[in-house]
Amino acid sequence: MHEAGDVWLIFRSTLRRKRMSLFWFALSVAAFHWLVAVSFPAIGGMEAVTSVVRTFPEGLRTLLKLAPNLQAGFGVQDYLAFTWIHPLFIGLGAAFVVSRASDGLTGEIERGSIYLVLSRPVQRWTFVLGKALEMTLGAGVVGLTAWIGLAVGVTALPYDLPLPNYLLAAAMAWLLFAALGGGAFLIASFFSRTSIGGALAIAWTLISFVLDVIPLIANSSLAWLNPWHHYFPQEIVATGRVDPFGVIVLLGWLLGGVGAAVWIFARRDLA
Repeated sequence: MHEAGDVWLIFRSTLRRKRMSLFWFALSVAAFHWLVAVSFPAIGGMEAVTSVVRTFPEGLRTLLKLAPNLQAGFGVQDYLAFTWIHPLFIGLGAAFVVSRASDGLTGEIERGSIYLVLSRPVQRWTFVLGKALEMTLGAGVVGLTAWIGLAVGVTALPYDLPLPNYLLAAAMAWLLFAALGGGAFLIASFFSRTSIGGALAIAWTLISFVLDVIPLIANSSLAWLNPWHHYFPQEIVATGRVDPFGVIVLLGWLLGGVGAAVWIFARRDLA
């Protein structure tokens, strides 16, 4: 029970210190999704969007995970689903979890603040878990506020849109960001300098994304290991379902990455 209390204490103290950062990340994604929704009529509606998307080459459609068949048009539902894979949204979400991982471990070592924390009867594993819990909750807040921004924005549109399906897409985005954060925590657990740990964590998110759009790798038998491989917001919005196997893989990255980070951080020299 004492260790669980330490995890909760570290989680609360981190959340309190980082609350403004979380607020601005959440506000940014909410404003983005709201703006995309309310600006749909201004860009010309469905005909204009469909005509633009038809000009995208097949490779770009794959990169953006758009539906390959546009014969039926690219309607407002698809247009809003695209925002969940938009570079701005996924960039903000990935930046949030990477910054939390690198600052939570390597940043604390670099500033020397971790030595004050560990001078008390606090186990290292509780320190890592408290930081990871704040990152995971924060990623959920980012996904939820993005959905809230979208839900508010679509009230201005004369369309009947499946908001629960978009909430499912937001939940899958949460799992994706948390999975990327698990990998970032694992990387950060090896280093004592934010510049190195953060750079490699950023590389991890970018390289894994690029690998998922390279056909030779994306279609291989090992593609399922990539967190990005299980993130298809347009399909989720269209069907109202998520892939259970994809959920398991993303949770595996979160739990496995954080678990490995706990093991490494507890045994390494922090000097």
